[in-house]
Amino acid sequence: MRRTTSVLTLIAVLAVSCWLSSVAQADDCYYDPEGYLICNPSGTLPGNPGDPPRVRPPLRYLYTSTDPVVGACYYFSRTPGGLDIWDPANDPAVIGITTSLPVCPVASDPPETLAWRIFRSFPLALPTPSLEPPGSGITGLPTYLATPDPPDVTHSEVLPDGRTLDVRASVAVLVVDWGDGARATFESSEARAYPSGSVIHTYTTKTCDATYRREHPSGGNCHPTLDAYPITATFTWAGRYRVGGGWIDLGTLNRATTVTYDVDEVQGVLQP
Repeated sequence: MRRTTSVLTLIAVLAVSCWLSSVAQADDCYYDPEGYLICNPSGTLPGNPGDPPRVRPPLRYLYTSTDPVVGACYYFSRTPGGLDIWDPANDPAVIGITTSLPVCPVASDPPETLAWRIFRSFPLALPTPSLEPPGSGITGLPTYLATPDPPDVTHSEVLPDGRTLDVRASVAVLVVDWGDGARATFESSEARAYPSGSVIHTYTTKTCDATYRREHPSGGNCHPTLDAYPITATFTWAGRYRVGGGWIDLGTLNRATTVTYDVDEVQGVLQP
């Protein structure tokens, strides 16, 4: 009886997969690297104005696992890496697995997929930059940027097979775009307050409002377009996971904050 049910399940999954494949092959639809079906605005799948419509990926990949109750089993996943059931060359293997093994009682994506999902759900902190001198900088003198160094974010849970999944996120680097074309990368621990910090930049051109640039005799000494420099500080968070072994890299996520910073110019005046 289980063999008949498995065959019927396989036929149904293959039928749906064939339909989704035909949709993806249309001129206005394609699958992106994450497995999402994308259609342009002329396609038949709805989406938000200005954004490509996205639909949940199909259950295209076949995985085997070991369940503590039923033992060896199989399940279908949306995550690439398993046996591609859309590839006709895999039909013998797909049929062999689905007719010889039971369906896993708890369908589960691979640990890496679950870990990435957890990593993306973390409340990753944004930089909260403060600048010295505060309010306005001075050309020719260093500007210091400081921001708290956030602690690691961690999560642990027990997988259906009894193993423990650990996920950790930590700030890998702090990237600062100073708004004048300069960009630099630092360790987040370097962004300490003046005078001990080392996230430093020296501006050479002051900023002025449009009226000053246009009408004042010294307007030509100002930045030609900016009223203030947009300084963007970005934390690059790196994710890692492990399942009873060493840590494995997941990838990175960026969290950024932009502040505006006026820069003045100080000129000496000779007194008689």
